[in-house]
Amino acid sequence: MRTLSRHLKLEGTHFQAVKDEYRRDYAIQALTRSTQPLTAIAEKLGFEDLACLSRAFKQWTGNSPAAYRKAQTAGLKR
Repeated sequence: MRTLSRHLKLEGTHFQAVKDEYRRDYAIQALTRSTQPLTAIAEKLGFEDLACLSRAFKQWTGNSPAAYRKAQTAGLKR
């Protein structure tokens, strides 16, 4: 783990940032490309519950997962 931390530091990032980026990207893809329940997405990403995913997702995108999905599906229907 120390070697990984050292390499990430050289690249100007850290493990939590990489983890958050992966979680954000996975959540966005799951919301736009599937009909998985939000609780299933939260579980797959290792969040304690849906509320934790919702807080993180809102921080990343400015919207809740449900609002994001609804906006994306509304855009596809046009």
